[in-house]
Amino acid sequence: MKLKFIICFSVCCLFFLNLNCTSVQKYNSHVDSKIAVSDLQKDIDYVEYKLNKLHPSLDLYISKENLSKKFDSLRASIVSPLTPNEFFFALSPVIASVRQGHMGIFPLNKKMEKKELKALSKRGAHPLSLMVFRYQDDNLYLLKNYTKDTLVKKGSKIISIEEIEPKQLYEKYSKTYTSDGLNKTFFPYAFSSRLPTYLLLEKPIKDSVQVVFSYKDSIYKRTITRAGLKNKDSIEKETAKPIVVNLTKEEKKAKTIERKKIALRNKLFLYDKTTNEFTRNLTYVPSDSTIAVLKIKGFKHTRHKKAYDSIFNEIKSKGVKTLVLDLRYNGGGSLAEIHNLYSYLSSEPFVFIDTVRVTTRTAVATNKLRSFPKLALVVFSPVVLPFLVKNILAVKKDQQGNFYLKSKEEKVTEPKSNRFDGRLYVITNGGSFSASCILSSNLKNANRALFVGEETGGAYNGTVAGTMPLLQLPNSKLLFRIGLQDIKPVNKTSEFGRGIFPDIPIIPSIDQIIENNDPELDWIIKDAKKK
Repeated sequence: MKLKFIICFSVCCLFFLNLNCTSVQKYNSHVDSKIAVSDLQKDIDYVEYKLNKLHPSLDLYISKENLSKKFDSLRASIVSPLTPNEFFFALSPVIASVRQGHMGIFPLNKKMEKKELKALSKRGAHPLSLMVFRYQDDNLYLLKNYTKDTLVKKGSKIISIEEIEPKQLYEKYSKTYTSDGLNKTFFPYAFSSRLPTYLLLEKPIKDSVQVVFSYKDSIYKRTITRAGLKNKDSIEKETAKPIVVNLTKEEKKAKTIERKKIALRNKLFLYDKTTNEFTRNLTYVPSDSTIAVLKIKGFKHTRHKKAYDSIFNEIKSKGVKTLVLDLRYNGGGSLAEIHNLYSYLSSEPFVFIDTVRVTTRTAVATNKLRSFPKLALVVFSPVVLPFLVKNILAVKKDQQGNFYLKSKEEKVTEPKSNRFDGRLYVITNGGSFSASCILSSNLKNANRALFVGEETGGAYNGTVAGTMPLLQLPNSKLLFRIGLQDIKPVNKTSEFGRGIFPDIPIIPSIDQIIENNDPELDWIIKDAKKK
């Protein structure tokens, strides 16, 4: 029996391994194949139908009539077969014309077999994903370098990557996505963060990438390798050998307690080993400890309740009088997290968002499960069915026939007992998007904070996000993401389609950014000390 089981198990493993290889080959073949015009037309019909059925605020920035004309023009322009990614460049500008930044169509990258992926993962992260870029004034600059190449100079201007000029990429890909609304500040920030993805579409790179840099009028070339590999000519940093120290029992105990504290802090503030940075980070101005800076790079939802309780307990215990909330480069995230954070910043009971609008009673519930395999849904049906019922019952219909999703964020919320009541400043830029804008619009409307920096990349009056299923187009197999929940702050601005404007506009020059100068924070510190 045991031998039979082993044989059967081995045969099944070989079958699924072969199936995986076959499916990868079939998928990669599809990426390069031309798709018939009639099939592309069906994909266009599919996208237009899904938009009209699922999007709760489709005509906010474009009339349905004009959007329909754009789809008709697209149909007329498709006169010959296209590959999926050629079709992506034709279709994406039409979707972008809706001006909802969470929605988008995604091109296809070729897949790798499991064995190749495993070998690749051992060689570490993609070279360009270990760099932070800034696209400004038609130039691309290197702001941070987390690669093992010590000869790459921070602040270098990128002349070309794999013989492709950054400006060419920006002109090509900036048409394929949009911000929320009518503002333009979001585009260069989004391009900078998506650059590695765009380059992989142009030239698939596995282990290294050739980059030409310019630094202080001199040009140099580097071959940037994956995280697990090392450049042969990099200068190796000397690491001191650990000194063995015999500790007493009490010292060992104290060290263990300290180690646990650090581990807990890393969990709560979301420490990233690659960058050696925290997603949530509380620091103090060296010259004045009554001024604290809370920098949040993203609202990841993870452990946010314990994290903010810990942060604001510390702020209270240290007698902080001025708090700076730094939301630059914060692309958003969890609605629950920003709702929780706001309760530490508001001194009065508040309603955080308007009632969330959806298109149908079942749209959110059914699309939340779209990514799950059908077999898993059947197996876990005792859990799935109550989940579906609960989510469907949470949707209500008003007298006009509109559907709304009930949520705790639309109810009156009491501020926290350990809230911060002192002076509050908020720093934003074009990289502040989505949830960071919902938070900012509430703070702005309540006159709770003074805003410094640049207009946000997201809109003041809300966004369509929440549940965002990935729909696969029937023939091109492109993935189409669409937001299902219209999330808006209770109080809105008359400045249609724009972001949260700063009270004090300050946009740092590229030289200031490279030299780690922070004119926004410098202005705030001077202003806070006057009061």
